[in-house]
Amino acid sequence: MRDHFELRDADAMGRIGSLSVPRAGVTVETPALLPVVNPNIQTIDPSRLESEFGAEILITNSYIVRKTEDLRERALSEGLHAMLGFDGAIMTDSGSFQLAEYGEIDVTTEEILAFQREIGSDVATPVDVPTPPDVSREQAEEE
Repeated sequence: MRDHFELRDADAMGRIGSLSVPRAGVTVETPALLPVVNPNIQTIDPSRLESEFGAEILITNSYIVRKTEDLRERALSEGLHAMLGFDGAIMTDSGSFQLAEYGEIDVTTEEILAFQREIGSDVATPVDVPTPPDVSREQAEEE
């Protein structure tokens, strides 16, 4: 990833730069706001996020796409960019939020990363276990 980020300026912990996303063939100026697109309920069409609001990158949930049969089939056959109608970079979440909300998900890190690759995600994320702040140190280390 270091080869893909050009740092132009920094102040405290903030960084201004550009992130080259080779798979999408785009460069995203940072800091960047990533609109979240629910693949089941698109309040604003992703193409509008790009054309009207200047979004260069967005995030969607690969776990929801994988679990929803029609979305899964479309993403596998068309690719994620065509399915969402977005030419910029697309980051996919692994489903860890569902793990925090519902207590379990039925996918491994290896499976979700392979799926994210198959559907054309530009920036993939592994399954991580969100640990609540009030658990014991032992539980946090185990998770």
